Amino acid sequence: MELIAGGSWRYVFRAPLRSVLAARWYAQYPKLDDIAAEDIAAVRRFREKFTRDSIPHKKFTTTFHRSGGAGGQNVNKVSTKVYMRFTLAEQSWIPAYVQQRMRDIDSNRINSRGEYLVVSEKTRTQRQNIEDCLDKLWQHIDCASTLPRGPSAATTQRVEKLRKAEKARNMETKKRHSQRKAGRRRGFED
Repeated sequence: MELIAGGSWRYVFRAPLRSVLAARWYAQYPKLDDIAAEDIAAVRRFREKFTRDSIPHKKFTTTFHRSGGAGGQNVNKVSTKVYMRFTLAEQSWIPAYVQQRMRDIDSNRINSRGEYLVVSEKTRTQRQNIEDCLDKLWQHIDCASTLPRGPSAATTQRVEKLRKAEKARNMETKKRHSQRKAGRRRGFED
């Protein structure tokens, strides 16, 4: 309810937050028709040869910090937490479309200098945390390089059938409503 001019109240319909969030979620998934043909070809070539081992992690900046959590007094002495960062725009081995998708999907991982940041403190050794960072990075790049699939033929047919049924149902409702109103008019003509 909302107070309007004149001191009266009126009901204002607001879309539930869930539908707003769902609309934002679906907006980040482009349709295949919206992507340029050369981008699609570049992403497909990239996905054919992209593996976890093909990530050039030697070019990344890796820093180590003290990790929190369990581990007793050892966590206060050994720096095992790994921060792996790289400037996303400078990575020529990642196609432009995938870079843009990474910016859209993982915007919270990019700092003000444009560096993509991956953090791991999962294990108690530096080497395993570096491997974990590479696993995370591989998963993020793989997710960003996934091209959207169009609907299947069965889905398209089902949607079309539902659309026709809805149109017929709406026409029937309008016809019934019109007949009801026409019936009311006949009573007043006498």
